[in-house]
Amino acid sequence: MRRVTFCALIGFLLTTVTTYLHAADTSKSLYDRLGGMPAVQAVTNDFVNRILADGRVNKWFAHAAATPENTQHYKSSLAAFLCQSVGGPCKYTGPDMLTIHTGRHVTSDAFDAVVQDLVATLDAFKVPDQEKTDLLKILGPLKSVIVNK
Repeated sequence: MRRVTFCALIGFLLTTVTTYLHAADTSKSLYDRLGGMPAVQAVTNDFVNRILADGRVNKWFAHAAATPENTQHYKSSLAAFLCQSVGGPCKYTGPDMLTIHTGRHVTSDAFDAVVQDLVATLDAFKVPDQEKTDLLKILGPLKSVIVNK
């Protein structure tokens, strides 16, 4: 009888500790789970390089590609936007997404291509599925604001 009670107690404690550790991991902000600002900047750099090279969408980013300074400014602005969006300490100070995309005639196919580029970047950095899903859930609703054709 004592052995059954002891085993049950150990089982309960292991379950409680495992549950607590899992809860602690998911209670971190997405920003922290992604790796903080170094990870946000690395993902942003790779992602921007991909979209600037992607013939399906790069016409919408011609200004960003026009000079190295423009490219760096775009990367910095996007990094701040992503950082703030995932719960980081950054403050995005640029225009809202509607203002930026109004009159740009962004198509649904173009938006989807950019998402594919983002997923390719996340895969290249081996971002875990949960964090990738969480990020896409944050950015996905922007489609209704960005696509205006």
